[in-house]
Amino acid sequence: MKTTINNLLIVLFSTLVFTCTNKENKTDATQNEIVAKSANPKKSADIDSPCELVSMEEVKRIFAIELPIELKDVVYTYPTCIYRWKDGKITTSATFGGQEIISKLPSEVLIVMVEKANEAMFKQSTSIYKQPQKVSNVSSMAIWDSRLSQLTFLSNSYLFHVHVKVSKDDLENKEKAIEVSKLIIDKI
Repeated sequence: MKTTINNLLIVLFSTLVFTCTNKENKTDATQNEIVAKSANPKKSADIDSPCELVSMEEVKRIFAIELPIELKDVVYTYPTCIYRWKDGKITTSATFGGQEIISKLPSEVLIVMVEKANEAMFKQSTSIYKQPQKVSNVSSMAIWDSRLSQLTFLSNSYLFHVHVKVSKDDLENKEKAIEVSKLIIDKI
């Protein structure tokens, strides 16, 4: 009887030791994978979000912002990066009961990224533009729409929509959208 109990204890302890050792190996393997991933630079095929392409510091520099910026990294239909800040430059007005009401909106930059895009997708996505303006200094396929305050371009099998609403001046919004777009193209 005593031998049976000893054998059961040996089996129990052996199982515990084996389980703990196996778990440690899995943890080490996972930690090694994380270290390897962070050591390797991102390639365009590894991009999961447009927020990886345009940093908070770059937004602050491009738009000369000293204010707090709200960042949202979300996936609606496609990965989207949203930067918003309240600087009072964007206003909208409406008249109710003969009285004009002025509302201040936050300035914003939205970047939508579509992977594995092609020319047909570009044409379809820009077909809704009411007054499309070709932009030649961004990529071979780039169109600005003033109504949407958005630049859409195709580069390296990526389609990007860069919405910039930081001023009431359409030309300023367009120039900033072009600057953000060039930054993205340099990184993909």
